[in-house]
Amino acid sequence: MNDSAANHGKGRLIAAIGVVFAGLFFAAGCADKKPEEPPKKTWTLTVALGEGVDGFPQAGTYIHDPGMNCNYGYRTLDGFSDLAVKLDGEAIAAEGSILMNADHALTGTCFKRVLWRLSLPTAVYYSSPAVGDDGTIYCGSGYHQWRGGALQAVNPNGTLKWSHTVNQALFSPAIGPDGTVYVQGYDNTVYALSPDGALKWTFSEYGYHSPHNVGQHTPAIGSDGTVYIGADGLYAVDPATGRRLWKFAHPQYPARECYSSPVIGVDGTIYVPLGEDQLYAVDPDGRQRWMFAFTNDWEMSFTSPAIDANGVIYLGAEGKWQGAIASHVYAINPDGSQRWKYPVQDYRFVRASPSVGPGGRIYIATKSGESGEPAKLLALAPDGQKIWEYTLDRVHTTPDDVYSSPSIGADGLVYFGAETGYLYAVNPDGSLNWKFDLKMGINWSSPAITEAGTILIGGMEGAEYLGVLAAVKSTSLGYASTPWPRFRHDRRNTGNYGAQ
Repeated sequence: MNDSAANHGKGRLIAAIGVVFAGLFFAAGCADKKPEEPPKKTWTLTVALGEGVDGFPQAGTYIHDPGMNCNYGYRTLDGFSDLAVKLDGEAIAAEGSILMNADHALTGTCFKRVLWRLSLPTAVYYSSPAVGDDGTIYCGSGYHQWRGGALQAVNPNGTLKWSHTVNQALFSPAIGPDGTVYVQGYDNTVYALSPDGALKWTFSEYGYHSPHNVGQHTPAIGSDGTVYIGADGLYAVDPATGRRLWKFAHPQYPARECYSSPVIGVDGTIYVPLGEDQLYAVDPDGRQRWMFAFTNDWEMSFTSPAIDANGVIYLGAEGKWQGAIASHVYAINPDGSQRWKYPVQDYRFVRASPSVGPGGRIYIATKSGESGEPAKLLALAPDGQKIWEYTLDRVHTTPDDVYSSPSIGADGLVYFGAETGYLYAVNPDGSLNWKFDLKMGINWSSPAITEAGTILIGGMEGAEYLGVLAAVKSTSLGYASTPWPRFRHDRRNTGNYGAQ
């Protein structure tokens, strides 16, 4: 081997050794360097809240670290109901926490149950609204006979149209064919007011009267406009002048009073409870047709009768005498004979008036029992058999009575108020569809239903016995097509079977 070849081989060896050392060096350097961490990932919580939903977090977009628990909690504001909270489209509890392991969407929605509330200076205590042909809402106000009251005219949007103040509390108004509004006070004085609030006349020509704060005192309006008033007897009054046309009194005891309201049958017969134990049928000329006596001579009726398609008259009666207690729902044939009577259990008195539903079913509510048993809504068949009963939950420490008469919606729901402060909607099978806290005190008002599905009901607010009229949204577009779907028969409170 010559020197040139030897040098060439030596160079290749040195190069190879260099490559090896370079590789070892590079490998050593990589072993000492820490691996790069992946970029940090965050998750987004998107919150959307509907009208009436209050709580945290508020609507917006929030960035959270992975694995973080995000707390949340929601409620409805006054006037709203049916809160629904969902996470990524699935229903969850109204409050809790969310694990941030992905992007999430949180939503809260509710239903606007109360459309409006109108505060009034005196309680809407025992007055059920009447609605005129133009949509104007009329209701009486006042609390017991020693406090003044007023007749309120309210626009459909809940604003006050006018108010006519008197020196006594007022019951439920009734509207005549020409739009005149008639309302009876606790001393039985009847006021007739034009649709613009002008006083036309008053009627108080009674032989005897004693103010009382129970019963359903509302004039009945005949098809010809005649005004029939229950007081110390039954009075017929000319609607134009307020002049008395005739008076029918209890045949034996002329001072016996009507503690409820008269109603008018399909043939014009007027039915009126007088005294403590009798229902009278009176012809339009003031002559007695017949008299029906309750089982006990100490029973009295505070309810306004209802009439079905066969002319059968339904009303509740109650009484307590020397330790004996009785409470019945009576069904009376058009000839004055008893069709049946239903004994109300647990000594529950009946102050609410009956309504007639689809299929001739009778709905009537009760007070609490003498021993504190809760109040009930009863559904009775046309033959007097009980179909079902809905029992109210106890809300207050004292018994919660029901004086509110049921109103039956076009979709079959049965609505009534109670001293619980709730408005109830009961299904035709007796199950609860919904109930809503009206934030009222004592509620003796019976609900009215408009064709738009608005329920109108009155009540009291606070210790000063202030009043409130509320408009509540429902699914019932008007009343059921039945002979007597609500207190006083129709939206104008006429108490007349033939009225629309």
